[in-house]
Amino acid sequence: MFIFDAHCDTLSTGRPLWRNGGHADIERLRARGPGIQVMAAFGKDQLSQLDRLSAVSGCLNCALLPAVEGGDTVETLSDLGPFLARRPVFFGLTWNGDNRLAGGCKGGGGGLTPLGREAVAALENADVLVDLSHASERTFWDVLEIARKPPVVTHACCAALCPHPRNLSDGQLKALAQAGGVLGVTFYPPFLTGRDGAALEDVARHIGHAVSVMGAEHVGLGSDFDGCETLPDGLAGVQDVPALIGTLPFEEDTKTLIAGGNFLRVLPAKGGAFHFTG
Repeated sequence: MFIFDAHCDTLSTGRPLWRNGGHADIERLRARGPGIQVMAAFGKDQLSQLDRLSAVSGCLNCALLPAVEGGDTVETLSDLGPFLARRPVFFGLTWNGDNRLAGGCKGGGGGLTPLGREAVAALENADVLVDLSHASERTFWDVLEIARKPPVVTHACCAALCPHPRNLSDGQLKALAQAGGVLGVTFYPPFLTGRDGAALEDVARHIGHAVSVMGAEHVGLGSDFDGCETLPDGLAGVQDVPALIGTLPFEEDTKTLIAGGNFLRVLPAKGGAFHFTG
């Protein structure tokens, strides 16, 4: 089955991409089978992380896509240029706190700034989808008001099941679906259960709730591999994602959409993947 994982942090850990002791590496992605793995650049050296990803070669039967998590280094619109040159598919405006673009989910409750509104337009013009993970609720609604292309939430869960500041209310889930966007249900236990522990059934429960609210065409996967201190039992890394899909109580066509079809559908047509076939 084709698997599209909309968010992992392996790139920002500095670990070797080919083989490592974390949650994701190229060898295990190859063994997992056809799919796409989004690798987010996070922190102060995002541009060098994206360059490191572009230098990888020889990945068989998978594609790695670059994304940006947090626009904290963007102080003027021209600062977006170096990021756009590296062709990310997703750009997260914030990472929890507020910055010059927007309010974060753990910030002061503000929304898009004037610069943030310009940035959303520039990202959309460059075929980069706005990622509203880590955004404040005000930022979420501000973006949906002006967005011309489907925004995404690459890694979050359902607030109706676990009222964490990073999770989305049913109202937000419905609005995201109406805008054509996709939620990537994440595997981080505190977002799933409010505790450090979780099981495959907890991930499936959030996926099921999101499907019931948004429709099956708007739900996907956003593991947050290598960005999690803990993972649910049975999800030690990328190699275990097919087992998760197997637990979902849906018909095969619906499982195919959730596993990868929905994010693949909204992917910018220009691409941005670093494809390796040798």
